[in-house]
Amino acid sequence: MNKLMALLMSLSLAGCSTFFPVPTEYHPPAQTDDVAKIRLIGPPMSYALYLKDPTSQEKGGWVMKHNRFMNPFLGSTKDIGLPKVTGKSYKDDYFETLLRPDIPTTIHHALYQGCSVNLPFTPEKKKIYEAHISYGDKSGYCVLYLKEVAFDSVNAIYVEKDVTR
Repeated sequence: MNKLMALLMSLSLAGCSTFFPVPTEYHPPAQTDDVAKIRLIGPPMSYALYLKDPTSQEKGGWVMKHNRFMNPFLGSTKDIGLPKVTGKSYKDDYFETLLRPDIPTTIHHALYQGCSVNLPFTPEKKKIYEAHISYGDKSGYCVLYLKEVAFDSVNAIYVEKDVTR
């Protein structure tokens, strides 16, 4: 009986990679003068970035490493020093990273409570973007907003600008 239980357990554990595949991770490009940058405001582990390669296949994954079985925490802020919009509060956690410019990119946000949304856009060279998630009621309704963070040279401050997609 013990041998049978051990065999069943080892077979079920051997198949875990089928039931719990290793989540893919987003790998940002190297820092160069023309990369785009983004700040994802909200729980960092809820964001993923996917880029279309020349064959229209999507490549990418979660911006923070996920455990294949369970992610009890939603991640903490990762700040790489992007400029912030003047006068805006940054009390929520966020994740800053680099993007490949001129490549169709999808920002994906998903939480266990049912909020799941995709926002496609094409980052432009040297631009800085900021995305934030807004949750509606308990029905799982959520909206992902995207703005450009731009320097207003007349007033010497950083402001939000609408992004044309």
